[in-house]
Amino acid sequence: MIGRSLYFILALLLIVVVLGLGLQVGSFEANAATIWDAIFHYDANNTTHFAILHLRLPRLLLALVVGASLAFCGYLMQAMVNNGLADPYLLGTASGASLGAVIVFFGFVPVSMAGLYLPSVFAFAGAFLVTLVVVILGYRKRQLIPSQMLLAGIAMSSLCTAMVGMLTFLSDSEGKLKSVIFWSMGSFERATWQLVAYPAVTILLALLFFAFYQKQLNILLLGSERAQAMGVKVAQTRWVIMGVVSVVTGFAVATSGPVGFVGLIIPHVTRAVMGTTGRGNLLFCAFAGGFFMLLCDLLSRVIYPPAGLPIGIITSFFGVPFFVYLLFKKNYNFRG
Repeated sequence: MIGRSLYFILALLLIVVVLGLGLQVGSFEANAATIWDAIFHYDANNTTHFAILHLRLPRLLLALVVGASLAFCGYLMQAMVNNGLADPYLLGTASGASLGAVIVFFGFVPVSMAGLYLPSVFAFAGAFLVTLVVVILGYRKRQLIPSQMLLAGIAMSSLCTAMVGMLTFLSDSEGKLKSVIFWSMGSFERATWQLVAYPAVTILLALLFFAFYQKQLNILLLGSERAQAMGVKVAQTRWVIMGVVSVVTGFAVATSGPVGFVGLIIPHVTRAVMGTTGRGNLLFCAFAGGFFMLLCDLLSRVIYPPAGLPIGIITSFFGVPFFVYLLFKKNYNFRG
C-alpha cells in the first residue's frame, strides 16, 4: 500500500514539474518568478500575465484532462474485451467521435444550442454508435471475440476517417478547412477555460462512478465466462463501460481532436506499476495519461516552437513501436 501511495505522489510531482516547464515554453520565455506573479498577482493589462493565464495554462490543463480521459477509456476498453490491444483509437471510438464533431465544425449544425456545446454532443453520439457497431460485429455465437472486435474497430475507424476526408474535400470554406485539418491531427491550440471545463467535469464524474465498479472490472479480466460464474452481470457491465467510454472519449475528442495510442500505452504502464488488479489503477491510469500528454505537448513545442507539432504526431512516435512490441509479445489478454 505504501509503495502504491509513493507512485501516486511521484505521478503528481511529475505532473507539477511538467506543468511548470510547459508554462515557460512558448513565443516568449517565462521564468518561475514571472509565472508566480501572473498566477497570484494577475494584472489584466500585462500581456505576459494574460498569455500565461489565458493561453498557456488552459492549453496545458486541456492536455492534462484529455490525456487522463483517453488513458482512462483505454483501461476500461481493455478490461471490457480482456485484450491489451484495445483502445478508443484502434476500436474506432475516437474516429466516430471525430466524425460527429466534424459535422458540427463544418457548419451542418450550430456550435451551441440551449447552452449545450454541440461538438461534444455529436462526438458522443458518433463514438457511441461506432462502438455499438464494433461490439455487435465482435460477437460470434453470443460470445465477444476480441480479435474480431479489433478488426471491426479498424474497419469502422477507416470508414469514419474516409467520411471525414470526404467532408473535408467537399468543404468550400478555406478557414474551416484549415482549422479542421489541424484539429484532426490533434491540437490544444483552441484551449480556453470554458473548453477545459467540459472534459474535466466528464472525467471527474466518470472516475467517481467507476470507484464503485473496480471489483467488477478486475473480475472481467478473468474472461466473460468466469466473471459470469462469479456473479458479475457481464452484459450489463459492458453496456455501462461502453456508455461511459463514449461520453468521455466524445468530450475529449471534441475539444482536442483524435489523439492515438494514449489509451493503448498508459493502461499497460499502469498494470506494470500498480499490478493487474490494483484498487487505485483507474485513478493512477488517469494521472499517468495526463502526465504523458503534458510531456508530449511539451516535446511538440520544443521540437517546433512556438505553436508545436500536432499532438497526434508525437503520440504516434511513441505508440507505433509500442503497438508492434505488443504484437510480437503475442499475449494480449490478462487471464490467469
